[in-house]
Amino acid sequence: MSDNVAYTNSTGLGAYTRGIISLSNQITLYIYVGGKGSNAKVGAHSSGGYNGGGTGAWDEKDDDTGGGGGGATDIRLTNGSWDSFNSQKTRIMIAAGGGGRCWRVDSPGYGGGLKGGDVLYHDGSVYCAGGTQTSKIWGHGDNAAGKATNDAGGYYTALAGGGGGYYGGNCSWNANSKTGDVYYSSASGGSSFISGHTGCNAISSSSTSTNIVHTGQPNHYSGYVFANTVMKAGNESMPSPTSGTEIGHSGNGYCKITWHPAL
Repeated sequence: MSDNVAYTNSTGLGAYTRGIISLSNQITLYIYVGGKGSNAKVGAHSSGGYNGGGTGAWDEKDDDTGGGGGGATDIRLTNGSWDSFNSQKTRIMIAAGGGGRCWRVDSPGYGGGLKGGDVLYHDGSVYCAGGTQTSKIWGHGDNAAGKATNDAGGYYTALAGGGGGYYGGNCSWNANSKTGDVYYSSASGGSSFISGHTGCNAISSSSTSTNIVHTGQPNHYSGYVFANTVMKAGNESMPSPTSGTEIGHSGNGYCKITWHPAL
């Protein structure tokens, strides 16, 4: 038996997932540890964190700039490049990354549980929704680089990158419906996944990169299913990798596996 815990990070705080799984036969597990998204910088786009963080975009004109999203931390059954679909489809546990932050503006979405954290207008309505169990971008956060646009005054605007996860977070413009202006915007967080966790929506073994089919139930098609699962979004209290607790996880990702041979 093993007790698997995955942490991840971005400027929007990362999620936490945990579960216990019985391994009766020898098996190789592949651990992909998420990286922190790069801070926003003037004069260049910002890279997303390893394992699915979306790129952040400088406005390509002056000093508006957005940071990269945080990468997810996950446990897989098949090796390969982090973005290989055939590898990603074997993920049995994922802790989502948070969205990148744009300078002096709204808070980014946190890495989510079943759903990633949204980015909100000042009135509390959503303009940049987080990843879910079935939607936004499979396996990585939305890339902002290359999406610079002009506002009504002719100025370019910056945009941050989405957080990685089961489905990655989104990046979209904060538009003013009255003036036509679009504003630099932070990005939303990705969603987490645990095989066997109530509310998760696993994909079928027949899924391809162009046709992802969800089964409507939480168990991964491999038959590897976790018990005693815990899923915490980046706005919740969770165990810290070092000691004690923290509200969301910051910095690079972290994964811990503890063996329980007597169980």
